[in-house]
Amino acid sequence: MTSSLSYLVGQTLTWTPTAILKTRYDLIGPEAVPLASLDMSNWSSKANATVPEGTLFIKKEGWSGKKIAIYAMERGPLIATYQRTWTGTSGNLVFSNGRTFRWRKSNFWGTQKAWTDAAGNTSYVQFSAHSFSRKIEVIFDSQAGQIQELSLLLVLGLYNIVVERRDAAAASASASV
Repeated sequence: MTSSLSYLVGQTLTWTPTAILKTRYDLIGPEAVPLASLDMSNWSSKANATVPEGTLFIKKEGWSGKKIAIYAMERGPLIATYQRTWTGTSGNLVFSNGRTFRWRKSNFWGTQKAWTDAAGNTSYVQFSAHSFSRKIEVIFDSQAGQIQELSLLLVLGLYNIVVERRDAAAASASASV
């Protein structure tokens, strides 16, 4: 089974912010049509995402904030759990059926991230986040067309980038005091 977004393999998409005072992004496709959206609270780590397959609800769980749970909707069944490493810049996504993906940086500076297989060998989705822009470019690798979790990887990748930026800003603010 493939994702409904698998026809976009090899094309560049862009997560574009659509609100100034909120963390809201739309995934813009080749015809300038929104394909998915992420609406994240400015005051917590909770987020609602709309993807072609339906609605996702994402939130941090546990006392450390390193565990992120993804639900089918706010009170729906648990789909997957993402466990961040202690640095918060990489981690593993595990689905209830045991399927695993890895989030990691693709370049030295960490401005490029990717979802890969559990071993880190096969890249599925690549994200490029630039320092002075809120836009994030996304490219599906050729293998991405074969996975059914593509929409979830798109949304969780953006969520991870937003959380990493918030964590970096908080660390910077506390270090300058």
